Amino acid sequence: MNEALKKRFVDSFGYEPEREFVSPGRLEIIGNHTDHNHGFAIVASASLYIRCVARKRSDNIINLNSEGNKFYNIKAGEAKPNEKEYSTTYALIKGVVNGLIKRGYHVGGFDAYCVSEVPSGGGVSSSAAFECLIGAIESALYNDNKVSKMDLAKVSQEAERDFFGKPCGILDQIGCAYGGISVVDFFDDKNPIVSNTNFPFDLKIVLTNPGGSHAGLTDYYASIPNDMKHVAKLLGREYLREASLKDVQQFNRTHLGVLTKQEYKRAVHFYKECDRVKEAYKALLANDEAEFIKVINESGLSSSHTLKNTSVPNRYHNSPERALNIARKVAPHSAHRVHGGGFMGTIISFIKEEEYPTFKEAMQKAFGEKAVIDVSISPFGSVAL
Repeated sequence: MNEALKKRFVDSFGYEPEREFVSPGRLEIIGNHTDHNHGFAIVASASLYIRCVARKRSDNIINLNSEGNKFYNIKAGEAKPNEKEYSTTYALIKGVVNGLIKRGYHVGGFDAYCVSEVPSGGGVSSSAAFECLIGAIESALYNDNKVSKMDLAKVSQEAERDFFGKPCGILDQIGCAYGGISVVDFFDDKNPIVSNTNFPFDLKIVLTNPGGSHAGLTDYYASIPNDMKHVAKLLGREYLREASLKDVQQFNRTHLGVLTKQEYKRAVHFYKECDRVKEAYKALLANDEAEFIKVINESGLSSSHTLKNTSVPNRYHNSPERALNIARKVAPHSAHRVHGGGFMGTIISFIKEEEYPTFKEAMQKAFGEKAVIDVSISPFGSVAL
């Protein structure tokens, strides 16, 4: 057991913890804006963790203390979303517990002390990591670790969407819950199919956060699923997955001017990105590093030029697009793509060892030493150690 965490727990609660837990952040390997139209994506657990020690209580009270944050005291039980609690840690805990109850799992109280290596706003989904942590604690203390990984992901997604008030898919939560690399088929988004594989390459994985703010970008993020779903609707479908690229191309030829240029390009991105996900999966299975780098770069360029989600007007300096332009220049034989929703935020790079020193020096010079984070694939998801 982590002795430093154990001491902080004892200082907080006056007795020793019984279990230790970790919950990783997530890495979006490839599949940019494909999940909301029932496509394919590859996500992974990151070697950046929320670490926690906890002890079961005899009542239904959850006491959670964490480094640098306030103390939380919550009663575990059935709950309903409350708009006044949106965007709070209280809401996430209540949402996870409520989701477990809905699925027939046992819940109860516990005392816990947590520290986090998962940077908030750093593009590795600190909220999903926290949600999955709460679920893992309840699973270990009250369910003999029998909460399935998919149920853990689902209750975490519901907590964020319904209780926290942030519309989201389930990709981030799958990344945090499962461990390793997960290839996800969203054909049935209520029951996505998850296949696991390993990362066989000696490439260094690096996240770069250019420091841009997400404030005021809600309409930009919403425009992507809205554009894609509008194309699907014109084709008589609900989601693009239910049609094909040929359907979109034919409609665009026979109904000139009905689709905007942006809608058409974003639909094209969806289909080609889903194909790239399949190609990346094959490259992982075949240990084909050259093909993997090629496909990741194609994904990155598509996000930049077809999806158009790597910058916003008048905010280039701290944008993913600027980070990508620098990365592509100093590490041209490596792979780079936007990480997550885009517009502002993080990029992910898969760096050949010979290009790593020059790459890291250039990115730190441009965005600061703390903006460049080395990560690896965590072999485990949210779990009791």
